[in-house]
Amino acid sequence: MEQAPAGWSEVEQRLWRAFGRGDILDLASGDQAADDPATGAAWGAERTVRAETLARVLLAGPAPEPGRVRGLKLVGARIAGRLWLAGGRFESFVELHDCYFDTGAVLSEAHAGTVRLDGCHIPRLDASRLDTSGDLVLARCTVLYGVRLTDAQIGTDLIANHLRVGTDQFGRSFSADGMTVHQDFEADRLECDGELSLRTARIGGRFSLRGAQLRGRPGKMNCFNAARLSVGSTFYLTGWRDPKTMAQPQSPDRGGLLEPAAAGRPNGPELRYSRPEGDPGPYRSALPPQRLGEREGEGQEELEEETEAATRMVYGQGFGEDPESGIPFRAFGGVRLEDARFETACLINYAEFHLGEDQELSLRRIQTPELRFTCPAPPTGKVALSRARVGNLIDRPTAWPRNHEVRLTGFSYEALRSPEGAYQSVHQRIAWLDQALDTFHPEPYEQLAAALRRDGLDDDARQVQYAKQQRRARTLPAPGRAWSRLQDITVGYGYRPGRAALWLLAAWAVGTLWFAGHPPAPVKVDEHPHWNPALYAASLVLPIVNFGMDGWAPAGVGQWLSAVLVLSGWVLASTVVTGATRVLQRG
Repeated sequence: MEQAPAGWSEVEQRLWRAFGRGDILDLASGDQAADDPATGAAWGAERTVRAETLARVLLAGPAPEPGRVRGLKLVGARIAGRLWLAGGRFESFVELHDCYFDTGAVLSEAHAGTVRLDGCHIPRLDASRLDTSGDLVLARCTVLYGVRLTDAQIGTDLIANHLRVGTDQFGRSFSADGMTVHQDFEADRLECDGELSLRTARIGGRFSLRGAQLRGRPGKMNCFNAARLSVGSTFYLTGWRDPKTMAQPQSPDRGGLLEPAAAGRPNGPELRYSRPEGDPGPYRSALPPQRLGEREGEGQEELEEETEAATRMVYGQGFGEDPESGIPFRAFGGVRLEDARFETACLINYAEFHLGEDQELSLRRIQTPELRFTCPAPPTGKVALSRARVGNLIDRPTAWPRNHEVRLTGFSYEALRSPEGAYQSVHQRIAWLDQALDTFHPEPYEQLAAALRRDGLDDDARQVQYAKQQRRARTLPAPGRAWSRLQDITVGYGYRPGRAALWLLAAWAVGTLWFAGHPPAPVKVDEHPHWNPALYAASLVLPIVNFGMDGWAPAGVGQWLSAVLVLSGWVLASTVVTGATRVLQRG
């Protein structure tokens, strides 16, 4: 086997030999507190590997021993200096567990096989235009000054479960615009103290942000910007619950590095933000990476309360979590999903959206076969669904903002469905529209009526149309409101045929009583039908029906009353006939 270069330390020589055999080099002490990667700056030479050594091993390491597959598998090491692999090409398996990086790692435009960083502490990871043939794993890592994966090409899965990321000098924590992941992107329990940016990203499989905690920086509009995102399967913006790992956190991705003999040692302590005292970080202009939730002006008491609440959250107690749903997805800032496409479904369930005055949850022009919106509480700001196209809409009316903060212009959906075990009446649906829309727009009412009609709920659809006319009437000037009110009282805008029948009966009764006491003169004295005031009034209010009472000529008040009865009859009778036709057609 080739010998390690001269001048390398004993640890680095062991790494050289382990790489050729594909063995694990475990430098951890076995003490959980001492092995915390956040304290890695204090690790001694016996656990230190230079970054240039890692680069040399990966780019020009020893050939594999016969019958072995070489690979870099390192546990509990301090990586001294910046790991610079930009533009490099290495196909060997790379797996680093619970390691501490002094400066960071640069993998821009590198070509790699599978890269796994699990539980590592990294000041910054720059991997723009990285191209991997296998997975990229960042599970349980803490990255103080941001992750950059712009235009990266991930051959299989991107795993970022339990990843915690601070912000860079631009207010972003996870920058992956234009990234392509050929299979799944799993980011459950991701914590970002800055913008998560995935504009024009393409995910071939599912994209999961279950239980993620996203916080935008002060002065920034969004905490999550994924305009023109494309997901080949289901997008999960939901809560997270895993009872098997709630009390004992473990590696959330598939597989692990530790051998069975080391299984008794925890995979790593709870991650937290930290850096050497006085270290300004790689970007002197960047805001310091604060604990998630920490903001300028907060007192020590508030921070202690937040820390205690976060601890309860990890163990499934308090902090607003549901025992059945676990930890909710939380967004503190705007969420932008405009023009996104989800090939299977977009699930927004057990999520909290804490929006400022000018921030919104923007779902404009999204396309998906199914949209589930069943949050336990409505977002605190605007929700925009303008020109979105959805197959099945599964929602709870109580999940939407009620202060006229929903934008539904051009929003189309094929069918309405209720969550399992829930039922929404048509009155709740109408109230949803009335409370959501800031100004009257007929399209949302037409869309709701069409969806109900497709489900065979014609009566409910007519109630929606009736509610549309009532809402429209409130926007008219005084004369228009008066006329609209008259239509509502008399015929219910044509959607209340029973009301029209009652008015028709009342008109017939009035005519009968009047003409009983004021019979008209006959047209021909010697040739006229037998006088019957009831039939004569009926012939006026039902002008299309001939009761043989044409031989009478009313005059004066009777003539005017006859004209009113004829006009009323045409309007009321046509409404009644239309309603009867609907009934016969259903029959």
